[in-house]
Amino acid sequence: MHMQDKQLLFQVVRGNTLDEDVRMLGKLASVAGLVVGIQCKEGCTFVSVRYNEQYTEYIRSRNAGRPRKTWEARISCAEVYSLKDAQGAKAAASSLGMSLATFYRHCKENLGRGGDEPFV
Repeated sequence: MHMQDKQLLFQVVRGNTLDEDVRMLGKLASVAGLVVGIQCKEGCTFVSVRYNEQYTEYIRSRNAGRPRKTWEARISCAEVYSLKDAQGAKAAASSLGMSLATFYRHCKENLGRGGDEPFV
């Protein structure tokens, strides 16, 4: 777990299920890198949420899952092959938003296609 450098405090009224609710909230928040707990200060009970701004920004802006196919029908086969020749296959695949294996599979599927035909 990353070092938490910021903290939010929410005052709550202690009830029968507060501990259980905070544990469940902690489990859910751990996915986002948050640490949730209960603090007692000056006779008041608070739910504490600690977080690291850089880690939270990383989680928020990461590119998880399958990349969107925004490159389809916008780039021609000739452009892809010239990009591959100029920068290499790995850089071309990265700029198209696909893995190297997927790039090679698409190149194989587009092998007989002409210059202005879309790279699909």
